[in-house]
Amino acid sequence: MRFTGRRRSFWMLSIAATTLVIGGGALYSRFRAHESREIKEISPGISLLSVSTTTPNGPLRYWLVKADKAGWELGLEVADARDVIEKRSVRDLAAQSGATVAINGGFFAYGGAAVGAVKVGGEWHRLPWKNRTALGWSETNARIGPLAGSCQLTLTLADGEKQIKNAALNGFALSGTHTPLVDGFCILTPRFGAKYKRKLGDVIAEFSNGQRILRAPNELPDEIEVPADGFLVLARGQAVETLSQTQNASWKAIAHPASFDKSPQILGAGPRLIENSLVKTTEVEEEFRPDVVARGPRTAMGWDEDRNWLLLVADGRQVASAGLTIPETAQLFRELGAVEALNLDGGSSTQLVINGELVNLPSGYDPVNPMRQREVSVTNALVLKPRGFRGTPR
Repeated sequence: MRFTGRRRSFWMLSIAATTLVIGGGALYSRFRAHESREIKEISPGISLLSVSTTTPNGPLRYWLVKADKAGWELGLEVADARDVIEKRSVRDLAAQSGATVAINGGFFAYGGAAVGAVKVGGEWHRLPWKNRTALGWSETNARIGPLAGSCQLTLTLADGEKQIKNAALNGFALSGTHTPLVDGFCILTPRFGAKYKRKLGDVIAEFSNGQRILRAPNELPDEIEVPADGFLVLARGQAVETLSQTQNASWKAIAHPASFDKSPQILGAGPRLIENSLVKTTEVEEEFRPDVVARGPRTAMGWDEDRNWLLLVADGRQVASAGLTIPETAQLFRELGAVEALNLDGGSSTQLVINGELVNLPSGYDPVNPMRQREVSVTNALVLKPRGFRGTPR
């Protein structure tokens, strides 16, 4: 998805959001006479709150999963760890990971690649998008905050080392831009895919354990395998001459702030919803399009003061559920006990799966079978599994 927009629209939305939160008070308190609520235990240490209510903007259905962090582990499941553009439904990702609960994760481009940071098991798949809000976590800690990043490439030449401070990683645009790379370097790891098909003007070098695999240019096939123990370096423009002189290479992703480097799992999304128990939405600073902020289906995550994981899903764009704006999502999530929270991808991507069953009703319908609920394929999902559970290796 592309997230550019007009500053004027952003500020108008921000003013409207402030008016709603300050002037409206508790968003749903006057309408709860028409509300039905049900809490049930999914499994020991994890519960589901299901609510059907009426709001000033129409009916609303939402669900809150609450999981004891001591017994439940939060994971990040990607559709395919060997193909950066692969997408699957949340139900499939839940089954793939063996998760009890799964929700859709971060944003993605129409081609399938994640838009925003993706780091799994300490390995970077995708770099942060601009300075948008991200979630970083380990077994003992979690943080939500703005995250920028870059990929630094170090090349060993005959006359010494050369550092490239900003290379593309597993994609063909520099971090935070949609502009195709025409002059510079790109690193393709096994997370990008098994092979890369060369395009006109590409010059490529293969590296295994940092050492260059020497081949004559005419020996390189049109489809080049990404070394399982290494990576490809692609050069375009003036970078071609430098790559031709390169003997060895290494790369590393650098997070800003550096505190995120300590997180083995990172998912970029945004905007922020809650900080230090206060509603604080950052759609203006993060330059989200007005349609992303507007009313629709919502997925969000955070935690409460006891550090329990909280996953919030709301249906939208339906007769039975109008959906939520970003400010309304933040207000509702705070009322439900969240002290830190961020927004995830929403709209037709919004899906909640529990024990293999789709709980919510995604917006839109399957064009082939209108009676079947539409399950959009997504790039990644946040999953909850009993702590210590490892499932079937992919």
